[in-house]
Amino acid sequence: MNNAPNLYALLQGPRVVAATHSGSFHADEVLAAAALRLANPSLTILRTRDQAQLDAADIVFDVGRVYDPATCRFDHHQLEYKEARGNGIPFSSFGLIWRELGTTLCGSAAAASRVDRWMVQGVDAVDCGITLSKEIPLVTMMSISSAIGGFNPGWQDDTSPEARNQAFEQAVSWAKTILQNTIRDAMGMEAARAVVAQGVLLETGQILVLDNDVPWKEVVLGSPSHEQLLYVVSPDTQTKWHVHTVPEHAGSFRNRKSLPASWAGLDGEELDEVIGMAGCVFCHRARFVAGHRTKDGATEMARLALLDHSPAP
Repeated sequence: MNNAPNLYALLQGPRVVAATHSGSFHADEVLAAAALRLANPSLTILRTRDQAQLDAADIVFDVGRVYDPATCRFDHHQLEYKEARGNGIPFSSFGLIWRELGTTLCGSAAAASRVDRWMVQGVDAVDCGITLSKEIPLVTMMSISSAIGGFNPGWQDDTSPEARNQAFEQAVSWAKTILQNTIRDAMGMEAARAVVAQGVLLETGQILVLDNDVPWKEVVLGSPSHEQLLYVVSPDTQTKWHVHTVPEHAGSFRNRKSLPASWAGLDGEELDEVIGMAGCVFCHRARFVAGHRTKDGATEMARLALLDHSPAP
């Protein structure tokens, strides 16, 4: 495990500011933020996409399209990014931060490596679109059962009845929040069916345009009327529009048709030039989602993607 001192040393200073992207959050940057807060509980974490604010931050992770540990920049979305483990699993923002801080936080490289296998690699794999298989040994996907089990005191901790009762209450509090979120999501999924049904199908059923940001995958993948569907256009919380690829099946990172290879990892004017239209925001390097500032622009991106014959990533 690499444990360069630069990031940890910086975190020991006063009034340190770390920045990550605004909008929807994912496990990788949430856990990266948690690791940073373990190193500095008073750390200020700013959520923004404003470039001036990103430039001014001491640490930037999961945004900015720069990986440079020397300047504490830890993004993994740029096309030229190549950081990966020997087993092929790339480092997401969580993995990059853990690679810098893990040994210090755990007290040894061996313990940090174990956490990497138990937790970090699974999160990184999901965020980078990598399907874990039996061919990748010693990597696990942490389940809710193992997460709750982790609230139990370790053999080296206080295992008195009082300590175990306190740990139980902590676990119940955490589990209550998880259960509430799960109930909310289940109710929302049922309500989403009606919204998806009202969407507009274009190009003989290959593009679906939605006016709301709703969970559509389960509905689409379970519907015979959407068997030809390749792309879904929908808004996000940051007033831009996304073009999503449709996966081959639930839980798969393989797409029915990936976005064009020439778009991969580009954003802003660079992507505008390649596509030949203004207002493009980004295209993920794994080619499963892209963005435009407008609904019409995103719909046009989907139409152009239909005409592309790039191989699957």
